[in-house]
Amino acid sequence: MKALKTLRQLDLMAFFRFKIALYLGCLAGLVCRLLGREGTSLPGWIALRLYPNLLRDLARSIDKVIIITGTNGKTTTANLLARILKERAGFEVVHNKEGANMPAGVAAALMASVFRACGASKRVAVLEVDEGSLGYILKQIPANLIVVTNILRDQLDRYHELEQTLNYIRQSLAFAPQAELLLNADDPLVASLGGSLSERFVYYFGLERTPYIRLDGGDVQEGHICPGCRGLLVFAYYHYSHLGHYTCPRCGWGRPFPHFRVKDLQKRERGYNFTFVYPGGEEEIFTSLPGLYNCYNILAALAAGWVSGVNPKEAAELVAAFKPGRGRAETFRLKGKRFTLLLVKNPTGLSEALRAVIETRPGVYLLAINDLAADGRDVSWLWDVDWEPLVGYPGKRIICSGLRAWDMAVCLRYQGIDLSLVKIVPQQAKSLKEALKEEADEILILCTYTNLSLYRRLLIRMGGQSEVKDLSPLPRTA
Repeated sequence: MKALKTLRQLDLMAFFRFKIALYLGCLAGLVCRLLGREGTSLPGWIALRLYPNLLRDLARSIDKVIIITGTNGKTTTANLLARILKERAGFEVVHNKEGANMPAGVAAALMASVFRACGASKRVAVLEVDEGSLGYILKQIPANLIVVTNILRDQLDRYHELEQTLNYIRQSLAFAPQAELLLNADDPLVASLGGSLSERFVYYFGLERTPYIRLDGGDVQEGHICPGCRGLLVFAYYHYSHLGHYTCPRCGWGRPFPHFRVKDLQKRERGYNFTFVYPGGEEEIFTSLPGLYNCYNILAALAAGWVSGVNPKEAAELVAAFKPGRGRAETFRLKGKRFTLLLVKNPTGLSEALRAVIETRPGVYLLAINDLAADGRDVSWLWDVDWEPLVGYPGKRIICSGLRAWDMAVCLRYQGIDLSLVKIVPQQAKSLKEALKEEADEILILCTYTNLSLYRRLLIRMGGQSEVKDLSPLPRTA
């Protein structure tokens, strides 16, 4: 109720309009849930239409706002950070945990918190925000800390190229001049965002050299141009894509030394061990999450926690037990088989997902590709994926599904995969039944955004049991 008391500072007419928008939006959310839908965006969309200043006025009751943006890793980073702040700092956390990161989703999350009773003395918002919506959000919500995970090629129909995404974010940051920044030092595009700002406002995070570095990039590298002088960056090594250790021979700019680092990273059975280095100390961390990309997500969350006053020693146990949530490396048991569900949406994400799971030796790969608005209409990115982990793995079976199942199959054919190993089953429910017919015990589902909740719902409907505790079935998103 703290939020409503704060909002009474508005003039009478504005407060009346605000309450109408709030109650009608919440009513829409209730109807969504009664119809078996999640309602993560519709309530916010309705309320914003009725009262455009909704975000600004809801934010009045928030003591601190942390925004996570970037191409990949937003949901996992935000979910872990929210849990750290709630369970180790005792904050009341307002959070769009389902990943609805457009303005309507952010509004719905803030609305849902208005009536929530909590004894916490401080309210903190941890908001995952789409890169293209960052400026709109920052105009209305005063951020205290902004985390930028990475900038990778994604949704070409919206962002067109990396430079445009970088410009979106750079221009948006002008609306939050007092916010602290937490930037990925290993991504030259992201690191360049802190170049003109006072050191007092900028922190960097990054990975030290690991046993898994690549001396030659291999992947599509669109971030290899110096953001300052436009010269060609020279990389000592890569972690993946254009993330690595770089310098510019022309102007001398290079990777900033990170305040927060991962060192001594080692791969273990079903996870990683590493040392988290932060100003004033070190802490040993274990995570069961697959892939180097999740090490970055954990690093960013721990760093943001430190900036917010949480000692990393208090968060290590949470990290070890943390599961990223619905569809993010979530596993299901169904009829004696283990299904792993992974969201993929761009070349780097799919390439790294394939590398991360290769040691589990999935017998079946189910590739479900859609091209709806939320996925990105342009699926040409499939041709830039590093398919080597899949091509070089004998004995696998591949099922292509979704609206662009045939496009996926054509791409695999040109990668040299024997088509006798491939089945094309566009209907998602039928594709799961085909996977169950295979003798393999490990089945990997790699799917784009609009397929994610659908496959999760289908697995549960067919009797699958999620290995992630405390997660209810994901209804259809409204």
